[in-house]
Formats: sequence, C-alpha cells, structure tokens
Amino acid sequence: MTRVSKKFLAVLLSSAMLTAMTGCSSSTSADSATPSAPAAESAASAASADGAAAETTATSSGAELSGKLDIWAWGADDEAKAREGALEIFISEHPELDITYTIIPTADSVWDQKAAAALSSGSAGDVMQMSPDYYGMNTEYYIDLNPYVEAEGVNLDDVLVPGVIDGYYDSDGKLEGFPLLANCFVMAYNKDMFDAAGVAYPEDGWTLEDLADWGQAFATGEGANKTYALVKHWVMNNVMVYSCGGTPYSDDLTTSHMGTPEIVDALTLYKKMIDTGVMPDDTAQDTIPAETLFVSGKSAMYPCGGFETITVTNDSDENGINIGFCSMPSDKNGNEINVQYATGWAITTTSKNPDAGWQFLKESAYANDEMAKQTAICGMPSNKKVAESYYADLSFKGEGLDNSYYVEHMGNTHLNPFGGTLASTGNIWTTMVEAVLLDNQDPQAVVDQYAPQIEKEFAGYSFNKK
Repeated sequence: MTRVSKKFLAVLLSSAMLTAMTGCSSSTSADSATPSAPAAESAASAASADGAAAETTATSSGAELSGKLDIWAWGADDEAKAREGALEIFISEHPELDITYTIIPTADSVWDQKAAAALSSGSAGDVMQMSPDYYGMNTEYYIDLNPYVEAEGVNLDDVLVPGVIDGYYDSDGKLEGFPLLANCFVMAYNKDMFDAAGVAYPEDGWTLEDLADWGQAFATGEGANKTYALVKHWVMNNVMVYSCGGTPYSDDLTTSHMGTPEIVDALTLYKKMIDTGVMPDDTAQDTIPAETLFVSGKSAMYPCGGFETITVTNDSDENGINIGFCSMPSDKNGNEINVQYATGWAITTTSKNPDAGWQFLKESAYANDEMAKQTAICGMPSNKKVAESYYADLSFKGEGLDNSYYVEHMGNTHLNPFGGTLASTGNIWTTMVEAVLLDNQDPQAVVDQYAPQIEKEFAGYSFNKK
C-alpha cells in the first residue's frame, strides 16, 4: 500500500479500465457502523496513530475530525492523475487527518480480488471506491449514508448533477455510496460522408429503426474499402436492449423483462442492421477497432463517451474528418437511449473513522470545487456548480461540441444495465446477441430459450431476498 503524509502523495498506476467486482459474503451487519442523525461523533476525540493529540476540525454536521483515514481506489493514467490531484487538495485542507491512500490496479482482476478479500475479512479501507452499477453487490459492507445527508440538511438536487445520485440507492432506500463522477455518450458523425451519401444530418429524436433504413446509403464497398453507417462500439449491446422501447428489468430489480416482445424486436433490429451492412459484423469490427473505423472515414457515426471525446475529436481532426455531433438515438417512445458509467465512494462498516470518511465523500461529491475541477480531468464531476461551469466550458475540435452536452443529458441516462451483480444476466444477453448475429438464429426462438434462464438468475439475486 502507498502511504500519504500531509505533504506527500505517491500512487501506484495501473493500465486497465474499470471492471466489476466479484461478489462475496460476510456476517458483518450493514448497520453496524451507520451513524445516527446528527452524524456520529465517534471521531471527535480520536488520537492520531502515534498517540499524540490530533488537531480537530468541525464538520458541518457538528462532529470534529481527527485521526487516521484509509482510502482505497482504482485508477490509471488520467484517472490516477485526477484522484491524486483531488486528494492533495483534501489533504492540504485537512492537516488534522492522517491519510493513507492506495491505488490498486484493475488489470488481471487485481482490484476485484484484493477488494473482495479485504471487505469480507474486515480489513478494507475506511473509504472504498465503488460504482453504482455494482447493483448492491457489496452493500452489506457499506454503511447507510442517509443519516449523514440528513444531518447536513442539504438538498442533493441543488448540489449534484441530475441523474448522478439515483443509482447509489438500494431498492430498500439505503444510500450505499456517494457519487464522484459519471460519463455518458454523444453521437459523433462524419459530415462529409453524410453529404456524399445525400443523407440529412441526424436530428434529436432519430431512432435506430430510422438508421436501419437511411443507414443503408453508407453500406458500400468491399473488403478494406467497405463503409458503414455506425460502428459496433462496445456500448451498442446496452443501447440495443432499450432500442425498441423495452427495459431489461423493473425499476426495483425484482422482475426480468428480457422475455418481452420489445427484446425480440431489439434483436430483430440488430440483425437487420448487421445483415444490411449498416453496422459491421464482429469479424469486421475485430479487424478494425471501432474508433479507427470512424476516424479513418469508414463509418459515418460513432457513439462517443465523455471519457474518450478528446481522443476521438483529435484523431478526427488529424485525419481530416469533418465531425459533427447529435444526441444518442431515441426509442420508439421518444426517450433518448443514453448509458451512464459512474464512479463513487462508500464508507465501510468496519471504518474506524466514518465522520472523516463522510467529509471526504461530500467534498469529493459537491462541497469542494477545487477537488471537482481535478475530477474533471477524467469525467463529469458530480458537483453541479463545477459541472455546469468549469467542466461544461471545455470544448472539442469539430462543430459545436462542449461538455455541456454531457451535463444536460446525464439525467436521460440508463445506468449501465448489466454491471456488478447483474453481470450474469449481461452474459446471457451477450449470448443471445451472438446467437442471433453470429449463428443466424431466430430472435423469437432465442428469447424463448434464454428468457427463462434470466428469470432464474433474477430469482437468485440477493437484493430479491431482502
């Protein structure tokens, strides 16, 4: 682990992106470290590790901070840089705390294994990085933050970007974590390809069913010269599950909707786009990565996540791609299909300093603008004030895109539908997609075969046993 003093921070960088944590069991009560409102004052008189009296600072909830705070996170490259910068600010403003900060690589499931083992053994940090799309996977190890929010007397709608807090509430109302950042998508398109094909630029409200028709104008050429309307980006499986007005499950996560006619229609539409060349099949996409296909002028459209906008726009500019932007597609009911990927923090039930942990969480989320500006290096900060000003003002090469798009559309997003606990359902959905697209099986037959398996998965999920 990496030790952080008040004036020095060292981090271990990794090279992998975020992966979902594996499940684990524990007899620890989820309520054992839950503070009462006002917030618990267990840390008010705590001493530092060497026994010397620590300086104390009053929090807005009335408690005073002192003692140790151990924070665990994942991250690499810009993620690590952003969190290092934010933590340096927090450390400088809280000299009364003795802070240890550790970044654990996600490559080769290192984070999964170490975090899961530490949580189940009670040796995890006071604060652990997490994501709401774990869907309660580790909620038994996290305290309920509702009492802290109530003690603050803050209206979260006033201080957080719309759409970033919802996923942190469990189905029973427990607030298991607190947001740090989020990313969603915008559709980039090659204006020159649209002009050459004689196709109007897409406007808000366009659908994938529309694309299946006018997108065929882009399905030309053979072999290395073949062009497409839309790349098969990794997010497309998640987009497609909503494409025909369906949802994968009920809002309370109790009931699977993966056997509905809307899912059959989504698979049928997916197959049509592949068969007609509107989208590349897996073989073509494996040969040329999605981003390369777009920036080389071989695909007219690309769903661009907030985490990759700089790369995509710079590469497009270097290759002479005249790039424009529009909203993500809508379903047949007119609802935008956008997907959110988010990162947050939780305080563990074994934390010895939950009050200091809460101070870190709230400053990371909304109460420290300078920390939020550091977070903006790798995504949209949950801090509404900073997101709507500093972050939103960052613009990109191409026509008319700045980060205000992501802020404005975050409230329209679906949280990554198959993360964490729900990954087993996501695996079955992937199998269903492959059965239709690769094996040419009938969509209705595929749904009939796999929907019962998904229903069985849902019946076994822990959040349905509360």
